[in-house]
Amino acid sequence: MSTGAWAQTTTISTAQEGDPQQDRTDIVDPTGTSDTPQKTDIVVVGIRGSVASAANKKKNSKQIVDSVVSEDAGKLPDNNVVEALSRVTGVQIERSRGQGQSVAIRGLSGVQTTINGNDTSLGDGRSLDLSDIPAELLKSVDVYKTRTADQVEGSIAGTVNVELRRPLDLPKGWTVAGSIKGSYDDIAKNVSPYGSLLVANRRDTGIGEIGLLVNASWTRTKYKENYIESESPDVPFGSSDEPGTPRAGLPAGLENTVIPYRAYYGLEQGRVDRPSISASLQWRANDNLDFVFEGGYLGSRAQNTSDRLFLLTREFGSQYSNVVLQPDGRTAKSLTVTVPLTATGRSALPAGIDSIYNEFKSDLYTTNFEMHWRTERAQLNTSVQYNWSKESNVQVEHLTRPYGLTTANVDFASDIYSKPVPSITFPGANLGAVSSYGVERYQDLAGGSKNREFATQTDLTIVASESGLLRTIQTGVRFNRRDPSNFYGYRDGFPRSGGQFTPLSQFPGGDQAELVGPDLPGAQSWYRIPGKVVFANRPAIRNYIQANDPGSAERFATEEIPSDRGQTYTGRENRLSYYAQIGYAFDLPIPVDGLIGVRYTNTWGGSNSYNFRPGNEATGGQDIVQYTPARGNYVDVLPNATATIHFTPKTQLRLSYTTNVQRPSFYDLRPFYFADTRAVPPVIYAGNPKLKAQRDQAFDASAEYYFGRGGQLSFAGYYKKATGFLFYSREEAGDLAEYGLPGQSGFIEQQRNAGDGTFAGLEATAQTFFDILPGFWRNFGVSLNASYILKARVEYPFPETFPGAYDSVNTSKWTANAALFYDTPTFSTRVAFNYRSAFRFFIWEANPEYSFFNDDTYRLDAAVNYTPVKFMTLSVEGTNLLGNDVYRYFGKQNLLPLGVRTLARTVQASARFRF
Repeated sequence: MSTGAWAQTTTISTAQEGDPQQDRTDIVDPTGTSDTPQKTDIVVVGIRGSVASAANKKKNSKQIVDSVVSEDAGKLPDNNVVEALSRVTGVQIERSRGQGQSVAIRGLSGVQTTINGNDTSLGDGRSLDLSDIPAELLKSVDVYKTRTADQVEGSIAGTVNVELRRPLDLPKGWTVAGSIKGSYDDIAKNVSPYGSLLVANRRDTGIGEIGLLVNASWTRTKYKENYIESESPDVPFGSSDEPGTPRAGLPAGLENTVIPYRAYYGLEQGRVDRPSISASLQWRANDNLDFVFEGGYLGSRAQNTSDRLFLLTREFGSQYSNVVLQPDGRTAKSLTVTVPLTATGRSALPAGIDSIYNEFKSDLYTTNFEMHWRTERAQLNTSVQYNWSKESNVQVEHLTRPYGLTTANVDFASDIYSKPVPSITFPGANLGAVSSYGVERYQDLAGGSKNREFATQTDLTIVASESGLLRTIQTGVRFNRRDPSNFYGYRDGFPRSGGQFTPLSQFPGGDQAELVGPDLPGAQSWYRIPGKVVFANRPAIRNYIQANDPGSAERFATEEIPSDRGQTYTGRENRLSYYAQIGYAFDLPIPVDGLIGVRYTNTWGGSNSYNFRPGNEATGGQDIVQYTPARGNYVDVLPNATATIHFTPKTQLRLSYTTNVQRPSFYDLRPFYFADTRAVPPVIYAGNPKLKAQRDQAFDASAEYYFGRGGQLSFAGYYKKATGFLFYSREEAGDLAEYGLPGQSGFIEQQRNAGDGTFAGLEATAQTFFDILPGFWRNFGVSLNASYILKARVEYPFPETFPGAYDSVNTSKWTANAALFYDTPTFSTRVAFNYRSAFRFFIWEANPEYSFFNDDTYRLDAAVNYTPVKFMTLSVEGTNLLGNDVYRYFGKQNLLPLGVRTLARTVQASARFRF
């Protein structure tokens, strides 16, 4: 049985190991194009080369994949990896703190991350924070929307593979390349510096070809964001028959009014430093044998300050007047809340200033060894990885209360911004004097996690025939062991002077108190101690609290913060996987080729934490604490099948059936519980070691037409059925014997598996350079893509009685991109527009109808590159040129504004060099 000229051939790949084997099906495309770098590759490919390389990856992959390829050493099309992924069809991102932060693929978050094809995580998480990977280190980023049996399982959303450069990607001899850049933020009014350097050498020696590469980067991102927000709308607690409860404080006939719990102004500012380095040694002993030795370090050092002026609107003693409702007749638009002064004359209105400063640090070290051996009929790949990482966070917070506040006016849908947002005023308040404030509470906390991970994998591919139905046989085995741990602790101090709040000026650091406030219309300024000053005064604050808060003196006696046993745990997870996969090809007479495979994974391990409850007379009032181990074991069988129908050398239809599994986080699985026996009835707060993994079955079809250099038209559809979605809730339990309270009923709060989920959508892509046009017109190109999600439904455990009840979290109906290019060897430019429709980003469990929604977002970016000499390129880039902010509201039908967070415009100038 023969196949047509453009069907998949079955010779073993002799392409070199510069390409990380994320797509591990080592079969060569007969046209001679492949993802593997060739010996003639150079560092600079430009916009045209970047687009062409990404299209080539998509065409030749056995999986459904889209890619972003670096245009130059250290130059992705965007400044940030996450931002670059927003250009990929079907990818949706969120932005905060000056850059793209999180990624969803086809409406699903929890994306798996790999580096050079190897599963990589930070701390006790299941993935990396992609925003912590500097763009300067990358060769390309691949988004795998489906997987085959030879790829490691891990996410029902998909996988983002980060491909770092290797020395045999580069020309022979020395390669030196680098970049310097400055980015100006128009809100922070600061310049963020970036720098990178790549040094590599590739040469022939007496023992074969050897390449060595070292690539280092250092970036600092400075940011500032203003915000006005409200939170957690619900009916106030109590009743009209319970004096003092906020429900009794509502006017007659308005007792069921829905009111947000809190409203506030604020600003967040800080910086993130990211040092990183990767090193790779490749040795090609001969045409049949080569080795890779590589290691890397990714670091993050963040300092963040968040200051906000807030009002709690549903507290005990609240009296309401001037209540105006939204058009729905039940949600408060505006009101006046009054709480009389206490006997001491201090403020009883629950309003204050919350100032938080934290320092975050993470370190990830990766090592990887690979061996590739091949003959004309077989290829053997084996690899070993050992990674270790840690992350830590130290935070200080001081909460102050202005004196004398009794009344506040709140308009939850005011007109002080271009869209309705909350507004707060305090009639008669004097916030402009330090003497007007007292310190109600101080808190410090420390937390972090660690991880050690070992993995090894061996893959064997055998050519069964050159022209028969069975072309290749693949098999492999992988073992992985993770040892994660987490620690967390906090303590609160309530310093008092003469039984009253400690005056702000007397608190350590109070002599450096400053006015602060957001740059927003109608927003007030207030005094607080700068976060860095509080952080630096921690020893003095501990001494002050021991002297002025005897009840907290013991917890503040040491520098080390006592552990919160409920969030401290250790664990071990082992995974052993086997797979088998065949490659086939035949004519109909239209050539068809594909893969059929299955992956078997056994996961086992355990987690150790604590359970505790308040003490009693028998324990002398001491908490009852017990060490709690938990063990688990489950098996997954993950089949897959693909078929690519080649209508012509340029036109193909790709069909795919795939399965995957996504394991719960180690945090959610921890065997902790706290039995609050003082509550009536008792309430249990617990982890859930009985959580099931999420599993999916996905059907994909992709019609693709490729033309010219990088030109493509594609139209894809998918249908995904998934189980095991997670939902945090409080549920009533008839017997709490499992939690040490036999015969008692109460409530249990924990993460649980919800119902099934169904996702279906369409994707379309069109891109080309106009090579058929004359003159300079042929240097123009365009790229368009759009994704429409027909269905994104998760059956959550509450009634579907309101619009959007079962809408999946983080899922936008529409995502679209449009980009116009102009590219020559000396000059190039890009203008790109990104759009994402509204989406639900949080389920408010107490009142799901008022879940939190993000409004439509859009972004216009532009870049100009000029190469005056071959070894240097100068660039100017602008981001968020239209000044789009993040706007949010409650309920799918926009029942009430949640608020706005401002995002900066940036202008960047850079110089890149290569020799």
